[in-house]
Amino acid sequence: MNALRFAMLVAALLVAEAAQAGTGRQTTTFLVDAGEPAVCRWIEKNFSALDESAGAEVLSVQGPQSTLRKDTKEGIVNFVVEHAIEQHGDYRTVLLKSDKADLVSQETEIHVEREGKVSRITIRVIATVNDHSAMAISLGIRPSLRGMRKLFEGRFGSPNNS
Repeated sequence: MNALRFAMLVAALLVAEAAQAGTGRQTTTFLVDAGEPAVCRWIEKNFSALDESAGAEVLSVQGPQSTLRKDTKEGIVNFVVEHAIEQHGDYRTVLLKSDKADLVSQETEIHVEREGKVSRITIRVIATVNDHSAMAISLGIRPSLRGMRKLFEGRFGSPNNS
């Protein structure tokens, strides 16, 4: 009987530990009034502008890595990300480290594809944070997505607003 109680206690602790971390996901897809090659060239030269449009202050850039600072509801967070060109039209930014232990992981993917004379851009952000619900994390991601979309549409225009 004691072994059964012990096993139940361990299982309860593991479930409680797993429940503490939440993962939020948000995706936005929109069109810009520019060809896919022009959009891709711009992204490859402007990762810092994308970081800033997502609400982060760029502290330093060393090759593909950027040190950023962002003011959040929980206070100021400093973190390091790495930008990668997966292949032409596919870009990824991954969290390498953060001074807030609660921020477990974060990844931003940008996909650009040709759609006639315009480009379709899809941005997806996935973040895992301790002591936050998936819904709260998803809501926290939205302003970053809106900022990136506003940057692209401001830079290239939107065929929907012509």
